[in-house]
Amino acid sequence: MRNKKTEKMDGNLVRPVIPDNEEKLYAQGETNMIVVSETVQKFLLDYIRKKGLQTGDKLPSERELVQLLEVGRSSVREAIQILAEKGIIEKKPGKGTYLKTKIHYNKLKDITTWLPSIDVNQSLDLLEFRKGIEVKIAFLAAKRRDEACIKKMEKSMDDLAVCVANGTSIIVPDLDFHGTLAIATQNDVIVNVYQSVVENFKKVRMEMAINDDVEHAYYYHKEILKAVKEKDAERSSILMQRHLEDVQFNYRTMLSELGAK
Repeated sequence: MRNKKTEKMDGNLVRPVIPDNEEKLYAQGETNMIVVSETVQKFLLDYIRKKGLQTGDKLPSERELVQLLEVGRSSVREAIQILAEKGIIEKKPGKGTYLKTKIHYNKLKDITTWLPSIDVNQSLDLLEFRKGIEVKIAFLAAKRRDEACIKKMEKSMDDLAVCVANGTSIIVPDLDFHGTLAIATQNDVIVNVYQSVVENFKKVRMEMAINDDVEHAYYYHKEILKAVKEKDAERSSILMQRHLEDVQFNYRTMLSELGAK
């Protein structure tokens, strides 16, 4: 039985503006665009399911999806087009994208059949790898962090709080926070390794974006930042371990809900 800890946040917060750099990420070619497109499709299907949308309800715009997920506009357009061709959503010129036919998730027995590029086993392996590397990162970051990194993590926490308050995706501030922790280790090898796999981490984050336990995420990020500020390396690493175990639990719960094998 997990005890959920929540934080009361200012309901007047306004969502931060994230620069629209539509091809900032995933510019490595057609194969990657297909993978990202399918991940965006999953995000939209999860959004429909979790928000309980009904036929005729409006979906996020292309621009909103680019900002929420920080992916290329071409991948977003591809995802919308495919779901439109499948008759699930409908694009209305000048008005936006709307739910045309609500998908019945009890018929979705295996997400890897519906979206072939979603490799569940690889995603689980990546989450396991994250736990292996980021627990050590949290330990070293607490020992070696400087004020510049502290300020960047505080900014990430502010943005994360806004996303939680507004019910929007926490992907961008989450990745900013973890990336800054890696930089705070002042270990060039760790930074290079982290940066070489962060896009893979991001893909998994996108897969489970709507299924995030955002209150738990906010709690762990806040406590990790506190430990880093206090240079409490042991507590920082323990909290990161628990945080990533929680993420693994949520990912498996999502798979169970979708009936994935």
